[in-house]
Amino acid sequence: MSVRTIVFGMAVAAALVAGCSSKESGSPTGTPGGSGSQPTDDPTSTSNPGGSGGAPKVTDPLDASKFISQPCGAIAPDQLQALHLPAQGKPDTDSETAKTAGPGCSWFDRDAGSGVEIGFLTANKNGLSDTYQGKDRFKGYFEPTEVDGYPAVLNDIQDYRSDGTCNITVGISDTSEFRVGVQDTKLGVKSCDRAKEAAAAVIKTLKKGA
Repeated sequence: MSVRTIVFGMAVAAALVAGCSSKESGSPTGTPGGSGSQPTDDPTSTSNPGGSGGAPKVTDPLDASKFISQPCGAIAPDQLQALHLPAQGKPDTDSETAKTAGPGCSWFDRDAGSGVEIGFLTANKNGLSDTYQGKDRFKGYFEPTEVDGYPAVLNDIQDYRSDGTCNITVGISDTSEFRVGVQDTKLGVKSCDRAKEAAAAVIKTLKKGA
């Protein structure tokens, strides 16, 4: 399976999980490396800034609205170079995945056999709390952590970390979050470190507001 197929599968699964509601039965399915979050059971519920579902409260919220229409701008050129990623990313703003889960961007280095994908989970109106409330769906792993002081969780519906695939979801306000998916067979379980590095790059860009 190619890097593009594996990492793109993360976005597909994200859409499936984020699109679930109390009106649907059964569990979502996805390709290897699937990832994402689940909204609260009540689709009409309002934003809950209290960090419900066990999710930590975000004390220094960031605004990602500028990057919803241009997600590839969330990682600056110098950051891409430091992450050994191509300068040109592939945006996803119009696909069914983007419409269901949220827009994203992916970068692939075919020579290195690696890829990084980010996605703003606009379908989740309660930020990381929605991910926490859907944690039973992440049968692969669900491990709370943080990135540059922002609450995060390493999470996936299946565990492919030993194969170099890792996903992390980061809360940037009590009403918004983004995810990063990494696939690099040479890294193995260290792919999670790379996912954190890419997430930190996004946070840095959001702080600059550039």
